[in-house]
Amino acid sequence: MKAGDFGEAISAYTGLTRSQPDFAEGYFNLGLALQQAGRLDDSREALEKALHLKPTFRGANLFLGIVAYRQNRFKDAELSLQRETRLDPKSASAFMWLGVCRLAQNDPQGAITPLDRAYVLNPSDADILYHRGRAYLLVANASYDAMFKLDHDSMRVHQVLAEAYAQSYRNTEAISEFEIAVKMAPKQPGLHEELGDQYWAAGQLDKATPAYRAELGIDPNATSAKFKLGSLLVLNQESQEGVRLLREVLRADPSLSDAHYYLGTGLMGVGQEQVAIHEFNLAIAANPSDDRAMTSYYKLAQIYRKLHQQTDEHQAMGNFLRMRTQIKERQDQHAVQVARRRTDLPVEDPEHIAVSTDQ
Repeated sequence: MKAGDFGEAISAYTGLTRSQPDFAEGYFNLGLALQQAGRLDDSREALEKALHLKPTFRGANLFLGIVAYRQNRFKDAELSLQRETRLDPKSASAFMWLGVCRLAQNDPQGAITPLDRAYVLNPSDADILYHRGRAYLLVANASYDAMFKLDHDSMRVHQVLAEAYAQSYRNTEAISEFEIAVKMAPKQPGLHEELGDQYWAAGQLDKATPAYRAELGIDPNATSAKFKLGSLLVLNQESQEGVRLLREVLRADPSLSDAHYYLGTGLMGVGQEQVAIHEFNLAIAANPSDDRAMTSYYKLAQIYRKLHQQTDEHQAMGNFLRMRTQIKERQDQHAVQVARRRTDLPVEDPEHIAVSTDQ
């Protein structure tokens, strides 16, 4: 079996079952060998014999279900796999195959529960991740199809089109659709923020600022919009207001670690270098290997140079240059970076911020 010589394995296991006709494990392994050899009917017979001899045999219902699935007997497969999940509630494979069977029967909604369970049991399995993602995608597509049928020109239709364009890095089209959605529902929470994200990603910072302000006008407690507005104000040298907003953000949600970076940048703008050092160190500590840590080291080097702390300056600049080299090696640079989550902001290009260093 391990060598892939299934013909020889079938012969050996057949001899074993003849000499020990009550040995369930022999029939189980014979069933596996027959399945690998493509003899599905014979495999099913052997696996059923194993279960007849030992009804609680773990794994037998799983492979019976897989055989039935490959023969397009999806209902039979589902019954076998359900039995396996009851016998072995920690079998990620059984839950995955149960979800796969339901997908094959055009029931993505029913597939989500077992695939979610499989994911909990084994979150790093690529097959589980694929089938689970596909089930959610099919459910989402069905929901969107129903929405289109209700009204193909509704605000939600334009919103979902905009979000799809944003995920595809098509910022111009995303902006157009979000602008239509905002005109149709100017008081809808979240729309102005999403539009602001796309303006920022497209480099239209003069439009992003009022979009975030509009979002806060609708929902003053929208922490992510306040975070983005504060960060943008800091980058536009409007540091006083930016610092105030970012401090409010961190009081409301300390998990927004990127706010430390922008708060540090704002504090540099108002001459509070010592406090800025603390904020940049917090940004680095939150995730020492990400792009924000790299830019934090660069800002620290600037502060230490101003304070004439040469040892600290050289150390910070060395960390920046080391990380910049690593980042250049591991990823292709995109002209535009798109916010993936509502709290993500585009990261400054290491080539751009390092110009003065290379000179």
